[in-house]
Amino acid sequence: MVLILIFYKSRDSHMMTETVLSRSLRLVFSGGIAVGLGLAALPAVAQTASQDNSMQRVEITGSSIKRLAAETAMPITIIKREDIERTGATSAQDLVNLIPGNFGGGVSANNVGASGVPSTANLRALGARYTLVLLNGRRVANYAVGNNPVDLNSIPLSAIERIEVLRDGASAVYGADAVAGVINFILKKDYKGMEVSAYKTHVDQGGGNTTSFNLTGGFGDIATDRFNILFSANHEENDKLRASDRSFSTTSVREDLGINKSSPRNGVPNLNFSDTLGNKYVGVNPYRYNGCKNDEFSLVVNSEKGCGTDYVKYIDLVPEAKHDNLVTRGVFKINENHELFAEAAYTRDKMIAAASPAPYTKPMTYPANGRFYPKTIKLPKGLILPAGYKMPNGSVTTAETTLAADMDVTPTGPMSGTWRTVAGGGRNDLTKTENTRIVVGAKGNMAGWDYDTALTYGKNEVEIQFGPGKFSYAKLKPLVDSGEINVFGTQDAASLAALLGSQLSGFENGGTSVSKEFDFRVSKELFTMPAGAVGFSVGTSFRKETLTQVSSPVLSSGDEVGGAGEIPGVIGDRKVFGLFSEVVIPVVKSVELNLAARYDKYKNGFGTEFDNLSPKVGFTYRPSTVIMARGAVARGFRAPTLVDNLNPKALNNTSSNFHDPVRCPNGVPVNSINPVGELQDECSVQLTTQNSGTPDLKPEKSKQFTLGLVFQPTATISGSLDYWNVKIDKSINAMSENTVLGDPAGNINQYYRYDPSIAPGLPGSEKDPIRGSTNKDFPLAYVALPRVNTGKFYAAGVDLNLNYRQKMGDMGTVGANYDATKYTKHGYQYEGSPEVSDLGSFKDFGPTPKFRHMLSMTYGIGQWNASVTHNYTKGYEDYTDPSLISATYPLVRKVDAYSTFDATLGWKPMKNVSMTFGIKNIADEDPPSSRNGANFQVGYDATFTNPLGRTFYARLNYKFL
Repeated sequence: MVLILIFYKSRDSHMMTETVLSRSLRLVFSGGIAVGLGLAALPAVAQTASQDNSMQRVEITGSSIKRLAAETAMPITIIKREDIERTGATSAQDLVNLIPGNFGGGVSANNVGASGVPSTANLRALGARYTLVLLNGRRVANYAVGNNPVDLNSIPLSAIERIEVLRDGASAVYGADAVAGVINFILKKDYKGMEVSAYKTHVDQGGGNTTSFNLTGGFGDIATDRFNILFSANHEENDKLRASDRSFSTTSVREDLGINKSSPRNGVPNLNFSDTLGNKYVGVNPYRYNGCKNDEFSLVVNSEKGCGTDYVKYIDLVPEAKHDNLVTRGVFKINENHELFAEAAYTRDKMIAAASPAPYTKPMTYPANGRFYPKTIKLPKGLILPAGYKMPNGSVTTAETTLAADMDVTPTGPMSGTWRTVAGGGRNDLTKTENTRIVVGAKGNMAGWDYDTALTYGKNEVEIQFGPGKFSYAKLKPLVDSGEINVFGTQDAASLAALLGSQLSGFENGGTSVSKEFDFRVSKELFTMPAGAVGFSVGTSFRKETLTQVSSPVLSSGDEVGGAGEIPGVIGDRKVFGLFSEVVIPVVKSVELNLAARYDKYKNGFGTEFDNLSPKVGFTYRPSTVIMARGAVARGFRAPTLVDNLNPKALNNTSSNFHDPVRCPNGVPVNSINPVGELQDECSVQLTTQNSGTPDLKPEKSKQFTLGLVFQPTATISGSLDYWNVKIDKSINAMSENTVLGDPAGNINQYYRYDPSIAPGLPGSEKDPIRGSTNKDFPLAYVALPRVNTGKFYAAGVDLNLNYRQKMGDMGTVGANYDATKYTKHGYQYEGSPEVSDLGSFKDFGPTPKFRHMLSMTYGIGQWNASVTHNYTKGYEDYTDPSLISATYPLVRKVDAYSTFDATLGWKPMKNVSMTFGIKNIADEDPPSSRNGANFQVGYDATFTNPLGRTFYARLNYKFL
């Protein structure tokens, strides 16, 4: 974990008094979390504690024990409001991605080519599901589509006062499922007055601009009026950024990377047909003779006889989006010991993500009497003709012969191939997400006990609509089969009208996730020992979760043209009971011990249940007033999600392109009685998978520990150094497509094939698929990738934070903050297999860079303040497709480091007006090149980098006096 010490100064001296510092360095392992006193900002300098609250009892994120302000200790990075504004971030996703200890969470760009993909946090790069996201210390409803945790877009960042990031997991207070840590977004409180602000960006290369407006107000003073009401409203619009807008992402053919990700599913198919002389052809494109030059269909060369679609010509890098949120919070102070509070938050997000035109992936047959049937097909020069080929002059080849010049042949009979609906435009998904959250509670002191209790209701609703460019096989197939659609070139008015008339509209799929929770906790100092008071807390929580995921008949049956396959609905519920306690024991003057534990019991509505006790032990040791040591050991516990358990078997597609390892090994088609590619695409294509949940999955369990130092050698310098280590057993994952398709011999039982003579033209849906077959005459039906308790994850590393702040009299104040995470190990292990390290190397779950840092320098004088920030992520070994390794595709390739500089300038010309001007990515650095194939974007990794380039922004804030 990274933290920064906050330092205290006496009223009369610039030097810290030994008494205050000694008290300030007292630590508590609240909630089983090793805690160090401090405020770490991002980017920020150390904050000086106010002198009038040193005896105020306050709450600490991660603990239910209140402590004196001079004794508080936090294992956290605190990002304050002014630091949020300094980064220029307008969304929780953008802000969280700046934290060095967070890497690889979901981003909005992942919606390109998919739908309903949330933005997520990912502390320790262990997976988003291991990071617990809270709002005001309480849970938020999970995202309602897919198998996802909290969507960061449901967090109203404009109304957030600060963010506290706990870098140690298995929290006794919030849940033992917080294995990687906790991110707690805390709303503004006790706000009085009204302010408006406007924010605007200008992206230097064009596209992807952001505009936002905010109104925040509050009235009532708790101290004098006994109440306070806060409200905040925000509207934000994000323009789309298309792949064609950036030179590094404008084509799927990257010879410099040794990749050709063009799709074999084209607006003009690679055709299977026979000619009038009786010759048979498989996968010949009518435009291959001229090098596939056809701008209308964005064709590129992908084989000696076929073309591919350069699909990235049609896609977005960043989708168009709109975000609205409304937040209100009220507090009423009954008396000095009791107060009531209520808060309500509503967020609404709308996103339009554009992908390539829909590929008609099912077997397509065009009739010989179709009105667009071609009179001739031109064979390309260099095509290899087989022995026995009948030439137009009547001769017959006796051996394989290379065609010396382009040659016209006359097709006869029906023609087949896979087609793409280019004239219908790119596929668009329209996603609307609404998040509603209501909390009603009370807190105070009763009979000497501090208490805090609340009822929390959270609901996340996702509705995805069919946008333009979406088609149904049921509607489109009769038109293609009758020859009314031109699959060989430009549509005429009649065929275009027929094509567009078969588009889908209305509801596609969606879901509702509801969480209802009651929590209650109390704490007090039980008694005093010679070294200090013993703190104790106990609490309980009860939560009910329900999930309803619904798909339209088109999606549930897999009828969408170019869709992800069958997407069935999921309906389930569960009840979760928790009991937790912690105790802080000052053993001797310099040593403090913390004991904490949490008991969780899950009872699923479909019949299964399990429980677990998760303990945590921590200590602090203060050998002097300027340094202290801390450590903690804990066990965590994470239950399978409802989707993990209940998702029905359904046919989908791989996210990357692969070759059938039996019928197209290393991209080379084999000889077979059933020609490769005649019945379905089998080379360099998204293969069919069967995905499913597993009802009898076991919970995941973790072991973790931390050991660190917190130090403050002078009044201007402070810092911390912490080693952390996490191991997760029985991790739940769908079997990896990279692993199963990268090692077909070792995973042979995951392959299901079909005999075309029994089930012709029905890949994936025949009654009796043949498991484990390696018969080269049997095409692939699907690759089974069920969710399983696959093995384990592990991660370890060191967090370093250094902080400097110096007042220079009339010359202003300078500061610097260095926040870094270095991973020492990171990887996973499938059951029965050796460990796989992804430290600095792209593997099944992506890469984990060995090092990330943020270095910020600030300066303030009078009405002005400025900052410069350096963000750095170390490079790593790129993704490797084993089937492509060659001289132009080396086994090992390095993705360069990602390094950007940002700068801000703030000006406050008058009391109620402030302005901020900033530049992100000053040097206009492009994302480093990558051959990763997990996203629709090509040439860089959309999950880990930002494609916008240099971006100027301005924020204007006006406060009504």
